[in-house]
Amino acid sequence: MTKNTPLEMDWIKLPSRHELNARLDRLAIPSDAKVLMGQLLTTTADVAGRVFEVGRSILAFMLDLAKRFPTTTFGAVVGLTISILIGSIPVLGLILGPLLGPLLTAFMITVGALADMGVDSLGVEVQLFGSKLKVAMTRG
Repeated sequence: MTKNTPLEMDWIKLPSRHELNARLDRLAIPSDAKVLMGQLLTTTADVAGRVFEVGRSILAFMLDLAKRFPTTTFGAVVGLTISILIGSIPVLGLILGPLLGPLLTAFMITVGALADMGVDSLGVEVQLFGSKLKVAMTRG
């Protein structure tokens, strides 16, 4: 067994439910959304007799992603919101929604990612994610 680096240990150790609930409480979102995200914390999966806290992993990943790449997250939210608005236009939304929705969302995410690259070194983040993914794959 190899010695774990601090980077690898960060991947394995998830924040506790109490920490995630505290982070959810500090978010500036409606309370209904907080309740739904809180319910996600209790989601588990039973695989081969082992229980995995899938909801806690997903929520920790989402909050970490929003913290590391705020402009990309904002771009995704704006792109998806505008796509939904376009799709809700009577008659025209049926035609334009499926065409413009994905393009607009991808464009807004790209603009946000380019803005985040100017602030942070995205290459370092990609390498960090790659090494974390490698550790997770080897540990199975």
